Amino acid sequence: MALTDEKQGQITMAIAMVISGTIGYFVLKSGQSPLNVVFFRCVIGGVGLAGYCLFKGYLKNLYLSKLQLFLLFAGAITLIFNWVFLFTAYNLTSIGITTIIYHLQPFFLLFFSMLALKEKFSRSSFCWLAVAFFGLAVIVSPEGNGFDSRFLLGCASALCAAMLYAITTLMTKKLSGIVRPEVIATSHMAIGAVIFLFLADFSKLPEHPEAWRSIFILGAFHTTIMYLMLYTAFKKASTSSLAILGFIYPIVAVVVDYYAFGHLIRPHQIIGAALILVAGISYNRGVRFPIIGRRPEIKT
Repeated sequence: MALTDEKQGQITMAIAMVISGTIGYFVLKSGQSPLNVVFFRCVIGGVGLAGYCLFKGYLKNLYLSKLQLFLLFAGAITLIFNWVFLFTAYNLTSIGITTIIYHLQPFFLLFFSMLALKEKFSRSSFCWLAVAFFGLAVIVSPEGNGFDSRFLLGCASALCAAMLYAITTLMTKKLSGIVRPEVIATSHMAIGAVIFLFLADFSKLPEHPEAWRSIFILGAFHTTIMYLMLYTAFKKASTSSLAILGFIYPIVAVVVDYYAFGHLIRPHQIIGAALILVAGISYNRGVRFPIIGRRPEIKT
């Protein structure tokens, strides 16, 4: 029996999210600085995506206005520096905590959309936002020895990554329907490779085959293949399905973090993580906040 488009999209999205959950593992196993990892990810992933676009003929008759070129360039800048902050946070905190905080991104997108696009900010959205940030406060709250400055810096880096990715999403949405997502991603990789050619430290390249293998996997598997899987899922699966399946990513990240590096989330951090993830799922699915009821009808 043939699978429906919806089911194909759900399966593809689930696999892509499992792959996403292992990104932190390969970043840390590469032993490279965030700047170096981003450079190689852009180069390897960009080559793969460009090859796909050429094969499909997506690069033919491509024309962009000055505004569209600006959006493309701005989206690339925010995307690649989002990676820098994200990979930095992996080193300062843990893969699990970083990934959970990174999932505040939908709320930053909501905030930036309100500012840039004048979208309405419902009371229910505000309440879920408050729940999510209360969860963040619980995660970073100090234990007996007070605040850990390294941990706080890592959390701040994860927040910066989430904000930058929200801006990338906003820029990309402006180009949707004009430029294919595969072409946008290829352009982002090309721009990132050029910029980080001047920022990467080539005097400290990997010395072991395992590190090079991790870098190659990040570029070919976690960028080219995963991006193409995501675009397939976006086309076929419903928005509600994508919203729920997207939270496979942090769950896998937490599991990988524990089994690969022995990082166990503390009890109070589990509570904070649960608040962030529940708020995110509820907001993405448009769930009305429990204490907000419908306005009573006024009888005349």
